Formats: sequence, C-alpha cells, structure tokens
Amino acid sequence: MKLRLWLLLIFVCCGCSLSRLSAPTQDATAATEEPFYAPDFSLLALDGSTYTLSDLQGKWVVVNFWATWCVPCVEEMPDLQTIADIYYGDVVVLGVNMRESEQQISRFITAQNINFPILLAPPDAVLIDYNVIGLPQTFIVTPAGEIVYRSFGPLVLEEFQQIIDDLIKSP
Repeated sequence: MKLRLWLLLIFVCCGCSLSRLSAPTQDATAATEEPFYAPDFSLLALDGSTYTLSDLQGKWVVVNFWATWCVPCVEEMPDLQTIADIYYGDVVVLGVNMRESEQQISRFITAQNINFPILLAPPDAVLIDYNVIGLPQTFIVTPAGEIVYRSFGPLVLEEFQQIIDDLIKSP
C-alpha cells in the first residue's frame, strides 16, 4: 500500500507525459465524434478579478494547471509566457495554481516575470471535471468551447507553438 502511495506521489510530482490529444483529424471517423466541451469554471485571479471560462467564448484559451513546487511546471512557465506574448489578442493563457498561498504565487510570478492571469484555488469539482491527475497539465479550448488538445507534462515551446498555429489556421 505504501509503495502505491509513493508511486502515485512521484507520478503527480514529476508530471509524467502520458498522452496528448491534438486537434481532430479530418478523416471520416472524426466527423462522427462528439465534441468534448470544456467544463465551465469561475475562479478568482491573483489580481482580484474573476475569470469565467464561458465568458472567454469566441477566443482561443490555453488552460494550464501548475504549482511552484512542480519542477516541470516551473520550467515551462517562461514558455507559457512566450505563448501569451506571441499570441496576445488571439489566445488567452490562464495559469490555474494548485492552492498555494497568494504570497508564494506572487513572489514566483514576479521573479519569473509572468503577466498572464494566474487563477487561484480551484475547487475539487474543477480538478475532477478536468481530470487533473498530475502537473503540469495543459488544455487548448477552441473559441466554441471545445477541448481540442490536452497535455500531461511539460510543454516544448516549438511543438506547442506549432500546434497552436495549426489550430488557429484550420477552418
């Protein structure tokens, strides 16, 4: 039993890269698949504002679940900031922190020069809705609210940028 608990803890902390879902393909089987819409949430941001996912319909949204104690999360933060900068106006990047103190988060984002919205303290229902089983975990949500990409583990900037480019340009 202890071994299983340790393995689960290691898995969560390491942010193992298990699977990726990319944009639906254009083959005949994809046309019959039901879209998976992003569950709505409203979360308080570090700056005091509230972000509701459904209010962002009409925009591409990247949702990243992360924590300062998660080494892969820390390593990918500059890449997420780069994505937020490159696609400013076209893509909204939201960082959902895993219940750390506002002081700790504030120190971290100041030191890392992060300026995209950092959302705080997601309730268990949000974590269950998004099946957050490890960190970091990233989603891309279409302007219509459909999840078309999911990544477990750290992002690779060039690959992630290519995925976003392909999604934005697709009809």
